[in-house]
Amino acid sequence: MKTTLFTCLLFVLLLFISSNKADIIEIEESDMNSYTNNPNIEKNVPFNGERLLDVYYNKKDFSHKKPVVINVYGGSWVGGNKIRYTKIGSLLEENNYVGVLPNYVLFPNGTIDDMVDDLYKAIQWTYTNIEEFGGNKDDISIVAHSAGAHLIALTIIKAALNLSNNGVKLEPLPYLKNVVLLNGPYIFDQEFIAYTLQGSTDTSNATATSDPKQQALLQQLMYKYYNDPEISPIEIIKGYEKNSINNHFNVNKFTFHYTSLDKVVPESSAKQLINEIMRTSNTQFEYIYTEGLEHASVVNGIRADDYEFEQFYLNLIKN
Repeated sequence: MKTTLFTCLLFVLLLFISSNKADIIEIEESDMNSYTNNPNIEKNVPFNGERLLDVYYNKKDFSHKKPVVINVYGGSWVGGNKIRYTKIGSLLEENNYVGVLPNYVLFPNGTIDDMVDDLYKAIQWTYTNIEEFGGNKDDISIVAHSAGAHLIALTIIKAALNLSNNGVKLEPLPYLKNVVLLNGPYIFDQEFIAYTLQGSTDTSNATATSDPKQQALLQQLMYKYYNDPEISPIEIIKGYEKNSINNHFNVNKFTFHYTSLDKVVPESSAKQLINEIMRTSNTQFEYIYTEGLEHASVVNGIRADDYEFEQFYLNLIKN
């Protein structure tokens, strides 16, 4: 049952977001210029019906198979676009990776199950097709931020446990080398809603949007999925016995990253998911806590051509 407390918190949260400068969801001119002028992008490749992805690769170098990184953006489940993060794709290509940047359906055009389906198919597409672009299908990592981190964690866990998504039982995904989850919320509970109301009054690095239409969509989504155990990676794994998951979720290593100035997602979200992964499996993981960074400092830093953030991102993958 949706509680009065939740409704009040959500109303205040939306007022709070609308009164501050939030992260801009729209594609900026600098992003579009970078996207248009980069010759090493295979653009708008279909992978799940009308859904499209971009592949960043060196079209002149097929001398050896390169490691692959799938980058999944955040955007509060209601916004975002692969072109906004074209500089991440270019960074990967310039550093001897093959980068894959997929779009996924957004609410209300799709449910969270639909988003999971898109990302599940994007990973499958990458494994099946990436060698055509010089990538090594046996060396695939994923980096996902915020809402994207939630969706990737949910996708991997549901697939590894053969759970149903949109009424279809998922098969395990191909083995993933490193899954890097940046500042993700892994449960939609009262703490998640309340946390964003405390501390700083600056949401300039939040993934929540200042657009009134998207605010309304975010309100609908949070109300729809509040305390829903089926979309929470934490709640799903809680249903399993200690040491009962033996396939490591088909992941060599999870890397969780959280930042000290994140006023959007509580640190407890990542720690709860880590605890459940540790309790039920012996999957390898690393937890990286960085002082002085906000919720989207890393991805926004790359978009701003900041060398230190570029190297930080690359090091997260290499770890």
